[in-house]
Amino acid sequence: MDVNGDGVLDVLSGSYSRQDKDMAGLFQVLHGEKGGTYRKAEVLNGSDGQPLLLPGGEGDGADISRICTRAFACDLNGDGKLDLVAGNFGGTFCWFAGEGPGKFAPKATWLKAGGEDMKVEMHSDPCLVDWDKDGDLDLVSGSSSGGAFLFVNEGSKTEPKFGAMQTLVKASGGHGMVLGGDDAAMPEVTFGDAHLKGPGDDTRVWVDDVNGDGKLDLLVGDMVTLVHTAKGVDEKTAREKLAAWQKKQQAFFKQPPPEGEAGQQKWQKEYEALEKEKEAFAKDEMTGHVWLYLRK
Repeated sequence: MDVNGDGVLDVLSGSYSRQDKDMAGLFQVLHGEKGGTYRKAEVLNGSDGQPLLLPGGEGDGADISRICTRAFACDLNGDGKLDLVAGNFGGTFCWFAGEGPGKFAPKATWLKAGGEDMKVEMHSDPCLVDWDKDGDLDLVSGSSSGGAFLFVNEGSKTEPKFGAMQTLVKASGGHGMVLGGDDAAMPEVTFGDAHLKGPGDDTRVWVDDVNGDGKLDLLVGDMVTLVHTAKGVDEKTAREKLAAWQKKQQAFFKQPPPEGEAGQQKWQKEYEALEKEKEAFAKDEMTGHVWLYLRK
């Protein structure tokens, strides 16, 4: 995206949080230069010269709406100026109105859907595109629980008004192993990845015409924890040993929480040793895939 309007593409990014002051995710931009190189990342400021920050909430969850920012630049209100739409940890969506090349209003506005704050289940990640080909921008997002969701712009190109959330891809419900809990809560482990039929958790989306047929397709990235048998161990043996290990894990988490720094360090070492035991028969792999949904 050409953020500053100089005719060269830039890289725009959000961030989890800032550490020097209050807990809030900054926006950063790597300005592009002719020849395909980029300048060092700079904090994206508002037109008042201060860093752009999402508004905070109240109480214990005050920072939830300010961290893990996900940036998307587009002309949301059709005035010819580039706006900034952002997701966050809490799952809502905010936009900073554009004020000209590279400039944005200092204060953000929460986007609404059906009169309420537009929201997915945490980790909103906006991708704005004319999904229904009616001339205005609709919003597509993933979420921490997986899936892909659509908010149709029922207003116009210059006065966006979003409708209720629609599900494009159902949330996964989780593919990873569950820590703690009782025996009944532990799922049966399936080794490898052949059992995966769709996106897992923490989905991120992109919309494009992948196969060039004139229809917008949906790309969904995810995160998943796969379980593999250790070298030389068959699945039957690995499953039996893993079941016994899970009982030890459950017992470990039922212990009272340690007190003091020394107690916490001891707890951490004990848990690392427990994890090491598992590597003799099964190994976890945290990875992700990109799933393609072709538009009919």
